[in-house]
Order: sequence, then C-alpha cells, then structure tokens
Amino acid sequence: MRNLMTRKAILIAAVLSLFGCSAIVEPVALRGVSPDAEGQEEFEINVRALDFAAAKNLNSGSYDRIVSMPGSGSSANAVSERSLRKTSFPPIVGNQPYKLGVGDEVALIQYTDASPSIARLSAGVDVGDNGLPAGVSLPSSSSNIISTTGRVGTDGSIFLIGVGRIEAVGREISELRDEVRSILIRNGSAPNFQMEIQRFNSQRAYLTTDGASGRASSVIPITDKGTTLREVIATSGVAFNESALTLIKVQRGGKTYSFRLADLLAENAPKVLIQGDDHFFVQTLKYLPGKVFLLGGVAPQIMPIQPEVRQTLADILFAPAGPLASTSAQRSAVYLLRGRKPVEAHQLDAQSPLSLLVANEVELRPNDIVFVAEQPIMTLNRTLANITPLRILLRDIEAGNIP
Repeated sequence: MRNLMTRKAILIAAVLSLFGCSAIVEPVALRGVSPDAEGQEEFEINVRALDFAAAKNLNSGSYDRIVSMPGSGSSANAVSERSLRKTSFPPIVGNQPYKLGVGDEVALIQYTDASPSIARLSAGVDVGDNGLPAGVSLPSSSSNIISTTGRVGTDGSIFLIGVGRIEAVGREISELRDEVRSILIRNGSAPNFQMEIQRFNSQRAYLTTDGASGRASSVIPITDKGTTLREVIATSGVAFNESALTLIKVQRGGKTYSFRLADLLAENAPKVLIQGDDHFFVQTLKYLPGKVFLLGGVAPQIMPIQPEVRQTLADILFAPAGPLASTSAQRSAVYLLRGRKPVEAHQLDAQSPLSLLVANEVELRPNDIVFVAEQPIMTLNRTLANITPLRILLRDIEAGNIP
C-alpha cells in the first residue's frame, strides 16, 4: 500500500513538473481576447515593428486633450477637447448702417446769417421748466452759427431747434439729413448744416468672461463704426493661453454659435461684426493630465502625461517605476498599443540602444497602453511557488508523516 502511494506521489510530481516546464517555455504574446462570457468583446490586435517611420506616423495623430468643464452636478465633468472643436460662426454680414433708437442723441449745427428766436422756434411745442422742449439743450449761437442737440424720445421722435420735431427711430442719420434739408429749404433757409450722431445710447452688446479671476460682465455700445468681435476680445483683457482652451459662444437672434479663440484669431478667420443685443460668452477651460496605462511584466500603474510637455515612450520606459527599472520585464518585448478596432500594437526591442532612440521620438497620447512582456524565468518562479506546498505534502506522504 505504501509503495502504491509512493508511485502515485511520483506520478503527481511528474505531472506538476511537466506543467511547470510548459509554463516556462510558453512565450508571452499579445493576442485577441476570446470572449468566454456573454457580452465580452473580442479585440483585434495588429502587431507592427516600431521604427522611425512608424514613430513619425504615430506623432501625426491628433493629441486628444481632456478639459475640465466647470459647473455643478453632471455639468462639472471632464470631456474630450475633440467634442468641443465644432466651429460655427454667426452668418457673416457687412457693416450695416446705424439705425437710430430711443436715447440716441443727435447734434445739429446750422450756418446762417440770422439767429431765429427760441420763442418762435418753440411755438406750439411742449416745454419744460427751463422753457425749452424736453430733451433739448440750449443752443450756442453766434452771428452765423446755431448749434443744438436733441435726444430721441420714447415716442420715437426728436426735436431740433430750427427744424422742429421729426421721426427718428429706425431711421439712418442720412435719412434725417435729407428731411432736415427739405425743411430748411421749405422754410426759406439755406440748407447749410452739419448733422451727426453725438451719443450712441440705444443699442448695446454684452460680454461675459469666465476665467481664473472669476466671472466678469461688460456692456459694449454699438456705434456706426462697425466694431468687430476680435477688437472687443483684444480690449477686454482675454489672453491667448496655450495651456488652456478658450471657447467663445455667441447668442444672436435666438441661436447660439460657438468656436475657439484660436479660430477667431486665425489669419483666415471670418470678420464677425457685433450687433445689438449680441451676448458673447468667453470661457477658459483648463487642460487635465492625460493617462497612459502600464501593464505586463511590471506593477500595473497609470502614468500621467501633460499636453504641454508631450512625454515620449522613452520617458515612460526610463521612469523610476518604469519597465526598464523592473527585473521581471522582458525588454525585447515592449509594445505600444493605440487605437480601437483594430488595436495597433507597435513592438520595440528595448535591448538595443538604437531602438531607444526610436522610443524617444514617439509622443504618447492619452489612453495609450504600454505593455511589457514578462521574463520567462519569472513565470518559472511563480510556478515553483505554487508547487512547493504540494511537494511538501508529497514528502510527508512518502515519509509516512500523514496520520
């Protein structure tokens, strides 16, 4: 009976030894994951050599940076910069003539040899406590100049001494000049005058900036000069920052348009003229560090990468806790995995100094995976560690120490 048990023990040991040898000689390789459970996805992996040509091709891919969206609840989130790159400018229109509105002030200067009396010009007009029509200032007159200022009232009209009351809301200053000329000629006066908009009070746009110093808002008056959005941004203190993403949103006529500050400052950017009731929102978003996943014959870890630094594969390999610092890593089998469906696995033999030059040329991208195969001897060590307790058990059985 004892001999039978001994033979069984030897047989078990032989099987375990064969199993251990199999684990030692079996190479560590990347392969697609076969689904062994419902819903598990099978990945297609294409293995390619990592050389200088492949490095150049990898670097040509876009760097999908992650930005932090402010707010509360679900609105405060980390999102891909790619999802915010959609550019939609407002329809581009030329400079439109200014339309007068309530509150605008118009100055009229008449050149005449006779200065008509204020009492005669104000006859039949409602006057205020100073004896002048509401919104009208006292003209400064000389022997040949009469200067007066009128404000567009809530009824849409404006009163000018020497002319009377005329409709102004929604009209261009050139239209008012034509009417004043006709009135002066009809009254027997020479149409020698100058008429300009003195103050622009009826139309305005709004600018809201959201940056590191907090939120600030300002009012932008609309004039007849045709101010562009680029001029507004340049004078508002918003600076172009490479380490952050600056977004601009425009609310106009019930629609919202969005683009990046870099798009607005580009050489071929369209000329966006501000219009009345436009609301511009400028938001500066910080870039978050990207993540590179390190797996295989090293302790699994997540390595942060900064978009401003653009770390390379060599930076990861030579990191204090990187693959080349681990004795269990198989340096001849370093893989950089990128992409989805299929996954492209670029193999690098880090034993060669020239290959490390290639690693220094490859820029990492967020969500890259650096996979390093494990040394075969380490697989043996783990196998022996699992077998040792069984060998002790077999020894005790052979020695008859099992009760």
